Amino acid sequence: MGVLKDVERLLVSADDLNDVGIPSISMAFLQTPTSDIESLTITNGEENIETVYQACSISKAITALAVAKLIDLEHLSYATKVVDHVPEAYWKPMVDWRTEHLMQYVTVGMLVSHRSGLSQHGFPGYAGQPPDVKHVFDGQPPANTPRMRFLSFPGSQVSYSGGGFTLLQVLMEHVMQIPFPQMMQQVVLGPLGMSRSCYGDLPSDEDNYARAHLTAYTPGTTYTKGCHRFIELAAAGLWTTPSDLLKAVSAVQLSLCIEDGFLKQITAHTMLSKPTPDDTPLSMAMGWCADSTFFGHRGDNDPGYNCYFFGAHKSSSSKLQGHGMALQGHGLASIAVMSNSVEGWPFIKKIISAITLMKGWPLYETLPGGFGKMTDFVPFALAEGVFTGDHWKDFVGHWAVDRTGSSSNTSTSTPSAGSTGIATPSLISFHTEQTCGSLAREPEYEIYADEDVPMVAFDGIGQAMRLRAGACPWLGLDNTKVATLVVDGLQMAFRMMYTANGEQKMQLVQESVQELRRV
Repeated sequence: MGVLKDVERLLVSADDLNDVGIPSISMAFLQTPTSDIESLTITNGEENIETVYQACSISKAITALAVAKLIDLEHLSYATKVVDHVPEAYWKPMVDWRTEHLMQYVTVGMLVSHRSGLSQHGFPGYAGQPPDVKHVFDGQPPANTPRMRFLSFPGSQVSYSGGGFTLLQVLMEHVMQIPFPQMMQQVVLGPLGMSRSCYGDLPSDEDNYARAHLTAYTPGTTYTKGCHRFIELAAAGLWTTPSDLLKAVSAVQLSLCIEDGFLKQITAHTMLSKPTPDDTPLSMAMGWCADSTFFGHRGDNDPGYNCYFFGAHKSSSSKLQGHGMALQGHGLASIAVMSNSVEGWPFIKKIISAITLMKGWPLYETLPGGFGKMTDFVPFALAEGVFTGDHWKDFVGHWAVDRTGSSSNTSTSTPSAGSTGIATPSLISFHTEQTCGSLAREPEYEIYADEDVPMVAFDGIGQAMRLRAGACPWLGLDNTKVATLVVDGLQMAFRMMYTANGEQKMQLVQESVQELRRV
């Protein structure tokens, strides 16, 4: 039984997905680039592991892989200029007399790394026939986005631009003299065996695709196809499966390690290298996002698709030693998760967190490519008593939100309640005294033990609630323990850890993360 089946068996069922507004989630896991891909789709509907989903902005990463391959084939380079290949009729509407000179400096490398200075972050797509790409550039009807333009100097900063990728799409078509969907099939999708992938409209006889949804039961659009169409293919036009996405990831991973990979080694390394200026939150490289351990990309399309994929690259091997990792060799594992709901993103984060726990990975602070922090969401709750440990007992006591912005008054000593195993909470009545229109005292949470079962009580609520271990790594990269306990039945968790100088630190995790102080 694989890790994905364990996620379904232990943590999330199709009914659970439907309850939070998600019709289906499809996922794939690859232990090494040469392993068999493990795949699973959780659904009460007809979706299966062969069902294709819109890959949204992950389309950009696969486009970037095609750019890298065309560089190896000497059709272009990252220094190739837009004005040398794209007819003026395409880019002229983007400029005026003040900015026209800037276009001569825009290169393929700037477009693929979101450093071109051009506008238009993303595209909503069309319920029906999309416009010509020229209309997207000039913002004229029937385009549903404004005219593209320069927002900053080319090469001066990172500014995410789906518009820039659409201009890159036109450049690639003119260089190769072939429509973009066919070019992507010839350059990447076909050679990598991504047989369930295509750019643009699905074939007329293809019916095994996931329709977009607002909830598990409410379609995202009244359009008969159940999805939006895109002319901005390089930016948002890929249909694929999680398994096919991992074929692309594994091709990059092998290219980093062997001489005869899909890409030349130097090209693969360049593709995952961040040019200056750097962008730490997104970690944007050449079309992929990459940090010191992983590379990947997030995507979301209207009216209801969310997805994320990532893989470990060669430099992860040394960083993972000594942490009991399940990763072997270079640690070249990879994960892809796709959903067909606007509500899908929070569950994608939970699933990835659970997989990393089950594979014995440490707690990474962030993942690249729009995933964000691994600690800013409430994880799944494990079965009661599973992986709870005793670390949480150090944090028994009363806690309140720290409105001062400082947790310097936290204690490093274990409170007496931690050793007594108090069976009932010492609830304090909710204070109603008002001072200048605000509560005189911050409401408190009490963490306590009931026969070694962690519990939490809240001011004014007469019944305490159980805490269950969160399905997320409990060991940091520096070997520090991080206990995450989820309130059973609520979307709320408490994260408990020690700072570098030995002080206790407690966080309340909901839609945001709040620091708590001991009271």
